[in-house]
Amino acid sequence: MAASSAELSFEKAAYWSEHIEAWHRSGLSQGAYCRRQGLSQSSMGYWRKRLEAATGKEGASCVTLVPVPLPASAQADMATVPAPILVHVGNAFRIEIRGNFAAPVLEKLVRTLTRL
Repeated sequence: MAASSAELSFEKAAYWSEHIEAWHRSGLSQGAYCRRQGLSQSSMGYWRKRLEAATGKEGASCVTLVPVPLPASAQADMATVPAPILVHVGNAFRIEIRGNFAAPVLEKLVRTLTRL
């Protein structure tokens, strides 16, 4: 399955965050670090600014992105679709709810149906 754009963005942010932290530890100039690592200096500058803006702090070394692996059982649980919720309004109406729903909308619907 192809990775979503959010996953790709997370992976890129993690990649650049690691390089920015390594650059800070190296004591080299940004240009020298990028040349040694074969990185684009402009890309590193872009990600340094982007990560600083995301954290509200200067210096991307304060950013640490940690992937959290999920056990296969947790991933399988997330993929399963829960059973629908069945709501009976008197003998006349039956409402079947699947997935996410807005409770206030359901409440208004039930009140309206009971008045009919």
